[in-house]
Amino acid sequence: MELHEFITTTLEEIQKGVQDAIDNTIKRGIPGAINPVWGTTKDIGPTNVQNIQFDVAVTVVEKLVGSVEGGIKVVGVRLGSSGSGQSENTQISRIQFSIPVIPPVTTVSKE
Repeated sequence: MELHEFITTTLEEIQKGVQDAIDNTIKRGIPGAINPVWGTTKDIGPTNVQNIQFDVAVTVVEKLVGSVEGGIKVVGVRLGSSGSGQSENTQISRIQFSIPVIPPVTTVSKE
C-alpha cells in the first residue's frame, strides 16, 4: 500500500467511525455525547482540533532486474518465499508526524 493511500484510508476511516458512533447512539437513544460541542456547529473552533499521531514504518524497494519500484510503501509483514530469481534491496525508515483534524461532533444545547 502506498503511504498516501494509508494516510487517506486511515483519516477517512477515523472520521467515518466517529460519525457512525454518533449516529448510532442518537438512533438508539443512548444518553451522552460523543465529541460534544456546546451550541451549534457554528461554535466549532480551534479548541475542537485533535491531532492524529502517525508512527509509520515505510520501505523503499529497489528490484535488481533493471527497474526501480517507485513510491513509498507502508511496511507489511509477509512470510514465505517465491520461486522468482530476482533480488531486492530494501530500506526501511520510520516516519512520525501528526495531522490536525476536527472529527465529527455532537452538538449539545447550551440551555
